[in-house]
Amino acid sequence: MNSDKIIAIYIITALWDVVLRFMATGNLKVAGVEKMKWVVVLKEYFERHTLLSAALVAGFVGAVTELTLQYTVNSWFPSHSIGFVLGVVMVSGLIGLPMRYSKLFPHLDEFYYDRLGFTYSFGTDAFSGFVVMVTYWLLDKFMNNYIA
Repeated sequence: MNSDKIIAIYIITALWDVVLRFMATGNLKVAGVEKMKWVVVLKEYFERHTLLSAALVAGFVGAVTELTLQYTVNSWFPSHSIGFVLGVVMVSGLIGLPMRYSKLFPHLDEFYYDRLGFTYSFGTDAFSGFVVMVTYWLLDKFMNNYIA
């Protein structure tokens, strides 16, 4: 288990959640992304959470996803392979299922999953995993090439 990577993914996911919050509340405009349905529906979700609480929830989910990936996809495919990327996307989408049906995240369920429907929310969860993966890769490459 790579605990450093789990912590990094936790932080990256939490920070992306802060960016998403700013887009959903109209404080950040990024090429029209803030007008997309999956961002707009999150406005009410973010009204129910403080900045910190929403980021902590997102970071937790990112860390659980990374832990799941380390015991599945990471052992099946070499990193940076197409199989690895598809595995990350699939697991990220699948992690949304217990989030939706466990009732542990009632505000997310009400203001995100219920409003987007199964297919759209699965796709956005999968896309979020892809964004976190690419962010991690870019930061890792930068750290290895310029900091080390």
